[in-house]
Amino acid sequence: MKVQVGDQVVFPRCGVGEVEALVTMPVGGEDVELYQIMLNNDKGRVWVPKDRLADQGLRPVMDAKRVKKVLRILAEQEAPERRRQWNQRQRRYTEMLTSNEPTSLARLVGELAAVRAQKSLSFTEKRMFREAWALLVSELAAAASVTRPEMEARIIKEAELDMELSAA
Repeated sequence: MKVQVGDQVVFPRCGVGEVEALVTMPVGGEDVELYQIMLNNDKGRVWVPKDRLADQGLRPVMDAKRVKKVLRILAEQEAPERRRQWNQRQRRYTEMLTSNEPTSLARLVGELAAVRAQKSLSFTEKRMFREAWALLVSELAAAASVTRPEMEARIIKEAELDMELSAA
């Protein structure tokens, strides 16, 4: 993956950030080139070794064409007819959340929103929903070049989500 200063990138479980600089820092007695990335949503900065971008899961923000596909996936999700045991659901939800893939995040948000419409979510499911929601909204907003509130409104409208769910 080629990264340049000013590029927007997605860092796993942290969301969208902007590459601020390529800096050299001493690490373990050697000088290492690191990309300094300022994460959106005031989550701070991360430094990623230039030669380890792929290992860290860093990837470019999805292109604008993919936004509609992700919104469609989000809207199509339904609550499962029979829910698995919690440990199986948790493992599956965690894999979806850590996948760093917008379609997986959309499936997770959509499924939890559909379940939430039928019955209340557990504390951990609510936490996972909020985290997936924040990651998904930030990337969709960056891809569509709109603000987060504008993207939230668009998602709620197009996916027909209950307004209350974004704060779940």
